This record gives sequence, C-alpha cells and structure tokens, in this order.
Amino acid sequence: MSSHTPNVLEIDRKLRDDFRRRVKDFGVSTETTDPLLAVLFRTVAQQIDQVYSDTAQLRQSLLHELMSGLQVQQYLATPAQAAVRLINDLSEPRVLRAGTELNAVASTGERLSFGLDATFEVSQARIALALSYQDQSLRLLTGVEMSDTIQAMRPSSDPVPVGLGPQPALYIAVENLPPGLLNRHSLFFELSPGTYPVQHALCHEPWWIFGEDGDLSGEGLMRPKRINGGVYRLEFQLGQNEPVGMFDAPLPSIPNGFYTGRQYLFPPMHAGQPLLCRVPRLLEPALTRILNRDAAQLLSEPRLWIKIPMPPGVPALHHAINGILLHTMTASNVFARNQTIHFERDGISIPVVREGGTPEHLVAPLTVMSVDNDAYEAATRPGADASAGRFELHNNRLTLYPGTHSDGTPHSAANIRLWLTNGALGNRVGPGDITSFANAASLTGIRLTPFTAASGGSDGEHIASEERRFADALLTRGRIVTRQDLETAALAVDRRILNAVTDSGMVRKEEGIRRVERLHLTLDSHAFSKPEIELPALKSQIETSLGARLVQGLELEVAFTWN
Repeated sequence: MSSHTPNVLEIDRKLRDDFRRRVKDFGVSTETTDPLLAVLFRTVAQQIDQVYSDTAQLRQSLLHELMSGLQVQQYLATPAQAAVRLINDLSEPRVLRAGTELNAVASTGERLSFGLDATFEVSQARIALALSYQDQSLRLLTGVEMSDTIQAMRPSSDPVPVGLGPQPALYIAVENLPPGLLNRHSLFFELSPGTYPVQHALCHEPWWIFGEDGDLSGEGLMRPKRINGGVYRLEFQLGQNEPVGMFDAPLPSIPNGFYTGRQYLFPPMHAGQPLLCRVPRLLEPALTRILNRDAAQLLSEPRLWIKIPMPPGVPALHHAINGILLHTMTASNVFARNQTIHFERDGISIPVVREGGTPEHLVAPLTVMSVDNDAYEAATRPGADASAGRFELHNNRLTLYPGTHSDGTPHSAANIRLWLTNGALGNRVGPGDITSFANAASLTGIRLTPFTAASGGSDGEHIASEERRFADALLTRGRIVTRQDLETAALAVDRRILNAVTDSGMVRKEEGIRRVERLHLTLDSHAFSKPEIELPALKSQIETSLGARLVQGLELEVAFTWN
C-alpha cells in the first residue's frame, strides 16, 4: 500500500471533483463552484488533512516503539560530515583525539562546530607513489600526489605489462616515516562518481603490508572494521592488537556519513615491526620501466608498501581513484551540551530540539545521571535495580523517570549530556569554511587546509529510512537457528566464499557427547593473495562470527575446499 499522504490542495480538489460528479448524476452540469461550497470544501479538506497528519504521527510513534522494543537505535538527526586535511610543521608526530573541535562558518553566517571522528596521528610521512594493477598491466595513478624525487624522474603514465595474477590491486608506497611507521595514521580516498564497487571493496577486502623480504607476510595482514561515522579502522589479523586507549572510548553511534568508506585508520604500530621493504617482489622490473631511468638508487630506499586486492569486474582503477591522501580525517557536525534538570522546576519531560536561532537537533544522549552520579538506564531495557532512574526519547522530547536513593526518597535532579547537531544547516559549510581549531593553543604546529565541503546532514531521519532499517533488523539473521540461517550467514562473511553446505552430527569428546554443525565452504581459488596466511585468519573469523550466534550447546567445525 502506498504511504503517500495527500495534502490539503489534493484533498480539496478531490472533494470538488466528487461533488461535480455526483451533481452530474442528477442532470446538473457546472464548471464553477459556489463560494459558500468552496469555503466548506476547504474547511473539510483541512480537517481531513489534520486526521491524516495525526495518523502519520501515530504510525511513526508506533514504529519508534517497535524499534525501541527491539533495541534498534533511532537516528534522530544526521550530522553533516566533511573531510579535513592537516599539515604537521613539527618534526615529531602529533596525536589528534576524536572529538577535537573545529570552528566552521556556514554560508549564511552561522558559526558551527565540527568534531574529528577518530583519534589519529599526523607526521611528516608522505605518499611516494601509487599504482594500479588491472588486466595484466601496472600503471601509475597520476591523480595521487607523488614525492618530489619521483616527480623529478618524469615517470610514464602508460601501462606496463606484468604478470601478477588475475586479481586487480592497488599498491601504495609511503616514505619519510616516523619511528612508529604508520601508527594510527589516516588515509583518505577521493573516488569518482559511479565507483561504488571500488568503495565497497576498500571496506571489505583484506589489506596487506609487505614484509622486509618484499613478500606478503602474516604480520602485515589487516582487515577494515567500521568504528563510527563511516570511518574504518584497520586491524591486524594475526597477532595481538593493542587494547583501546582511554581517548578511544566509544561514543554514541553516528550513522554513516557522506564520506563513508573513504576514510581509513591504520592500527597501532611500533618501531621494529618488519614492515619496511625496498620494493615488492615482481614489481621492480615494471617500476623501472615506469620511472624511465635507472631507478636502482631510488628503489633501494626502504618504504612501507601497501597492497589492497580488488574483486574482478571493478571499474578501471586509474579512472575510479582521483586521489589518495595521508593525514586527513572526517569531521562531523556534532557537539556536546550539558544541562542539569531540576524535576520540581523543569518537570520530567524536556525538549531536545531547538528551532529558533541556530537550530539544534539531538543525535543521541551521551549520559544521563543523577546528581550523585547514579546512571540512568534506557526505559526499554530490562533492569534488575528497581531504584535506578530511567529515560525515554519520544517525539523530540527526553522523558526522565526519577530513581530513588537508598533511603527511598526520589531523585530531585539529573545531569544530562546530549550529543547535538545543527542538522541540514551543516551542509552549508564549504571546503574552506572549516577555519581553525577551537583550542588552537594546544595544537601549535598543526595547520588545517581546505579540502571538502560538508554534506549529508539532516534534521531527522525520514520515515522511509526508519522503515528500511527496521525491516533489516527483523530480517537479519542475528541468531542462527536453521540450516539455511547458517549457510546464508556464512556466505555473508566474505565474498570469496562461493558455496556453503552444512550437516549435523554427534561426536564423543572428553566432556561427553556433543552436537556439532559441520560447515563445508567452497572458496574462490583466484581471490586469495596468500592462501596459507589468509585461510587460518578466515577460519578464525568465521568461527568467531558464527559460533557466537549459534544455539547454546552447539559447536561449529569449518572446512574449506577450492572451486
């Protein structure tokens, strides 16, 4: 059934047409409407429009209640997102923390605040060159900034035939590295329109860093993982990743921004990791031809080489990628607002949207606590503590249900910290309108340079988007029950899994007889760069991802076969 709601003019026109049709049945034909009837039709149309409006609000309120009951996060407003580029004038790397405030000015004059989406490091490292391998040929990505030494050699932009296998790939060389290599450094991809397959591949394909011998090694295998606002953090697949630091504490989830899938963050690295090499194997002859001169001295310098495999059929990489930049980070139009609510004076229901002046819209509540620092819980989540306070978001209002003290007296006030945005107004921030740091004194030596305009901000989520996310939450196989669930979930883990077949059985173990689900997966033999390294990591990923979603008491065994 269509969800289109007619407006007042459409209802009025329909009433007039129906009136003429009914009158014509009695043999009366008229092209004009009596003024008194016109007023009557318009009045009735307004009343019907009000009924439609109430029904639409009821429908949306019911949807919000269902989403809250299933603990599906509501995106009340979407912050605009921009990408900023930073330059470090100092020799030592500098760390910029997530949430660092940036001053911005909208085209209409309003002063806005943006915050960095992730913690990252800025150093003197730079990209030496970037290459694309596709259709059995290697070529320079001319849209990517090259180092001065590479440019001085006047490299060729023509493709060079080379046999590196059937799988397309990107190769990126980074030089002038600090002792910590690319520790928490950021990488941004400028993509052409219509290149979603490339963007999707960047988010889901494994990334590699070449080892000291110029070959791929387990120490350099990484996987992207979404963290917030569409930023992806790379994580090493073998070995222990460093724990999350105090400045990386999770913030309320921000929906994917306009630049999602383009901003990447390298994992923590340290001096001594065997991740520097002179040149990857099999690339040196082709690179020598591209550089047009004796490149032995140039290629003798150790650099950090990155390989990003691509699936077959992606658009031409040298056209799809307009640029690759270090030391960039997306920034979202979000800011925190603190407020103390005295229940006797302010009541228990407060608005979270401000329309007058510079508009403010709620993204998510950061914290809700009593003045004694007792945390309030979401009203939709069950809790064992009957004395705990609760809060609920509904119709752009935050409703607080006061908790009680140990002596039984109710809380008199609560401290709330809200995550706010200026909504669609943030889209009016142009490329050069993010001007400075809010606390510039603590960030001396770091400069902002104009990069992209802000986009993607909205004052609230459209109901069509809410319905789609709700349907996705219902249809997603979060819990694996049937055989079809297990096979479908396995195919969704990695595109290189071509087929999945399961069978059940009972096995005798030391602790007794256990039920086992055997998962037989068929893999694409041409889609792996180093199967001996990637298969154990893929098996561990599948067992972790699917094992936690199986019915309690079941065990999972995974076996691979090639196509």
